[in-house]
Amino acid sequence: MRSSFIEAFAAASVAVAALSVSTPAAASSVVIGSCDSVTNGDALGCLFTGNINENPNASNVNSYKNAEAAYNALMDPDITLNWITASDATDFGDFGSVMIGAGGLTGTFDLSGSGFTIDFYAVKYGTQFTLYEYLGTDGKGSWVTNGKNGMSHIAFFGSPTPPPGVPEPATWAMMLLGFGAAGTAIRRSRRKETKLLQIA
Repeated sequence: MRSSFIEAFAAASVAVAALSVSTPAAASSVVIGSCDSVTNGDALGCLFTGNINENPNASNVNSYKNAEAAYNALMDPDITLNWITASDATDFGDFGSVMIGAGGLTGTFDLSGSGFTIDFYAVKYGTQFTLYEYLGTDGKGSWVTNGKNGMSHIAFFGSPTPPPGVPEPATWAMMLLGFGAAGTAIRRSRRKETKLLQIA
């Protein structure tokens, strides 16, 4: 009798231990039926479950590359997410600002002086986030949550803004010809003045 009690106790202990082992967090996944293409020029966005952060390792369940892979597995054309920053980053003030409206459900952002061109942004709230195509051109925009949960953070994706263009070789050639023509004209006008003074 005593051994059956010990066996039952051991079996119960193993069952409790198995339940207490934490399961890994689920990777970001697209909520089917709530995903609009983020490359078609509208602002509907694609809803995901999970979290999104700056970790580039796709094996990290919260990695933005994980979200990219989940989107690309479902939608065409494929997208590439290149991390810029997030509103909860310690250095976010170097990039821009986020204004939060009433209840944290809506607001605006401004990354106009960041030196980056925004392609996409993700608004994280509750246990979900929505990925949007950035349709603006000046680094400013607005954001919205699901209307139930306040915004946790906003992740921005894009690329460095290219520096102002260097003139093409043909432009340089035209400029040099122009300077040469101006110099020749000035030299001729001085010669005429010298000849007039000699005659007088």
